[in-house]
Amino acid sequence: MILRVLFGVSLLSGCGDGLTPIPNTTTRVGRPELVDGTELELKIFTTLEDCRARVQPDEVDLCMPYVDRSNGEVRLGFQFRLDSDVFPLPLTQEHIKVGHLGRELQGGGANTINVVPHDPVRSPQLFILLIDGSSSMAQGGRMEKVRKSLLMPEVVGAFFPSDIRTRVVVFQFTDRGPKPLGGRLQVLENGREYRKMIRDHLRVQSGYTHLYDAIRYATGEFLQQQAIQDLLTLYEMTPTVVALTDGFNNVSSRDTCGVNAERLSTLLQHLERVRSPEYGSDPRSRPSVYTVGLGRPLRPQFEVPRSAGTTVGASVLCGRRNVNRRIDGDLENRGIDNASLEWIAKVGGGASYVRQDREGLGEAFRGAAAERYHWFEARYRIHPYYLRRSFRTTLRLISFATAEASVEIYPSAWLDAPPGEKGEGGWTVQRPYRFIMVLLAPAFGMLLLLSYMGAAVFNAKRSMFMRVRQPRAPTEPAPEDHQSEPDPPVEGGSL
Repeated sequence: MILRVLFGVSLLSGCGDGLTPIPNTTTRVGRPELVDGTELELKIFTTLEDCRARVQPDEVDLCMPYVDRSNGEVRLGFQFRLDSDVFPLPLTQEHIKVGHLGRELQGGGANTINVVPHDPVRSPQLFILLIDGSSSMAQGGRMEKVRKSLLMPEVVGAFFPSDIRTRVVVFQFTDRGPKPLGGRLQVLENGREYRKMIRDHLRVQSGYTHLYDAIRYATGEFLQQQAIQDLLTLYEMTPTVVALTDGFNNVSSRDTCGVNAERLSTLLQHLERVRSPEYGSDPRSRPSVYTVGLGRPLRPQFEVPRSAGTTVGASVLCGRRNVNRRIDGDLENRGIDNASLEWIAKVGGGASYVRQDREGLGEAFRGAAAERYHWFEARYRIHPYYLRRSFRTTLRLISFATAEASVEIYPSAWLDAPPGEKGEGGWTVQRPYRFIMVLLAPAFGMLLLLSYMGAAVFNAKRSMFMRVRQPRAPTEPAPEDHQSEPDPPVEGGSL
């Protein structure tokens, strides 16, 4: 009991300065600060009360801030809100920027950034499926794979969850532009209507692959139709575009890969505009774009450059060897344009999938059905030197809407918490309270022992090396040849 009290006192010291101590650690945090003028509130969790009220009981430890200085790791739990209500989002690390001591961190090297979603939830959505209907989809039974994957029970369940209202619209696109499946626009309300539509009407068409035009239409002109606007407003739905292709954006037989760089730039600038705060005041009305590639990626190691914007260079998109290669009859036989698909998904706020079989396509469609999440962890790893003193961490949303917040973190200047143990993915897991006590109990015991040893050693030395002095009698002159006379009696009685 004494050890618990001492440990608590050591952690709570300094709490009178408005800082919040993090249980089982030597870290304290200040109050989160929001940036004014953003569309969403980015709430950073800093207290047990916040976490217990908003996350599952077994995830409270993951919700609380955590600093492991020995491993150079920082963890923060956060959540988005709109009008005081939770605003679920399908985030990945690409959608969040992390700042440390005023500098934006870049992944790679000694720095690692990860965003971990928690507590999945479905939200009202309008799914807009864009399926490639070009001639190449007849090769190798590709369209049949797509049909079977779209009819998988788990995919149908993802598009039409039982606990939330969703709608689905299906288009096919070729060089004649996107056309509603079945010949007329139908907003599908349930799995039965959806399955019938796919079984009866999903067929290979003919012509080239006008992928970019189809995505531009689905995220622009289509969403501006009054009937669609009314639907999105009535049910507070978010439009989610899912585009599938088996090749490249291809307008004519003369097209080379390099020609698509300017076309892709135009599409990306359009996506940036329709997803910007200036275009729509309600973040729920902004489209997200997910891309699905059926086949082998032409550039398996491609990653969208971190500094890339919406202007695409031909050599960056295609690789130097492929800039002048023709798409028709050449590149389309080598693989699919996964570079374009990844770029579109990044700017479009979604994700990109490349799959070759029915099961893989089903997984991609389920992922594109975009489970939203109630809250997230932001984890980052940095050189331990930068965690030796207080520091400010900033989180900024760069997709879907605007949101930003920061918090000041104060590691102890004189005592490090015990290092955590490595968990899944190489990230540190905080050790339990009893482990900390096991480490600290000997230290407190030694302090108590030393406090007693000092007095004990002093008394032992005194007993061994110091003499006990007896009081001496007064000195009297030596008697001569007569006997000493007795002392006079003391008046008043004996003592």
